[in-house]
Amino acid sequence: MKQRSIHIFFLFINTLVIAQITPEEKGFVAHQIIEANDTINFYIKYPKNSIPSDLFIHIEGSYAGPLWIETDPCCVSLDPFNHDLIPENYAYLIFSKQGFKFSGKPNEIPKNYWKKQTLDFRVNRVDAIIKYVKTHIFNPKNLVVIGTSQGSDVVAKLGTINNDITHIGFWGSGGHNQLADFIIKSRKNVYRGKITEEQSKIIIDSLLNLFHEFYKNPSPDKFWDDNSYLSYVSFSKPPLESLLKIDIPIFVAIGTKDENVPIESSYAIPLEFWRKGKDNLTFKHYPHYDHNFISINDDGSETDHIDEVTAEFFEWVKKH
Repeated sequence: MKQRSIHIFFLFINTLVIAQITPEEKGFVAHQIIEANDTINFYIKYPKNSIPSDLFIHIEGSYAGPLWIETDPCCVSLDPFNHDLIPENYAYLIFSKQGFKFSGKPNEIPKNYWKKQTLDFRVNRVDAIIKYVKTHIFNPKNLVVIGTSQGSDVVAKLGTINNDITHIGFWGSGGHNQLADFIIKSRKNVYRGKITEEQSKIIIDSLLNLFHEFYKNPSPDKFWDDNSYLSYVSFSKPPLESLLKIDIPIFVAIGTKDENVPIESSYAIPLEFWRKGKDNLTFKHYPHYDHNFISINDDGSETDHIDEVTAEFFEWVKKH
């Protein structure tokens, strides 16, 4: 399952000590929408010295956890953005996944979480948030939404049903059925000399049998690679199908060394846009960047480029 990989070293750290982190500590104002089958908790960071005219929403990936993971020492966040790079006229909105609070300890999954972890459920939650903000808080001139990893699948589908969004960021995702990514990875291991053709065939046959089982029995109670069969089936809808239905500006960003999403699965996006005569796409593929837009230097150290991509994105928003 695609997911924006956080540094999951916290899974191995003693997590017993730290107190709960509040939205206020991180500069956010908490809001809540209560629906018949869901309670949506979302958080807005407002500009310090001005009334917001625009809104920026981040839709995170598939990791089943709160926005802030409580660790000792504190803490790990699923919010990847440097807030200083968000233009001062923007309010910034993030939201908790179903059943999660703003912060919590790792590996505490709410009851029934996996029964609701589907593409349509995630899309409808964001759509409800946007409607609530416009009705009860403020009506943004520009409504910019970035989806990262699985969040890209969400923003692609969201863009087909919500007419208030003005700009879309589709980051760290491909265009095809995501289950094919696992097969592509096996083939790439052949080209790299890590496995033989015969070994790849055994792996791929096993994957195809498994994926067939997903579709025959999309259960929320059966799991593979930390996600449910239901979730895999739901998110296997090719996001390119949704992207092609969208006419507002779209900014696709992916690293060429993405270890979660093979870069090969993304190149169909610009090709299909051009084939359809659509000109609302900006396609960026960044050499050496991984799924988190991090590159590895010659000495083995890491360089994080998320700030560079974020700055480039908001400059693009100004021009579009």
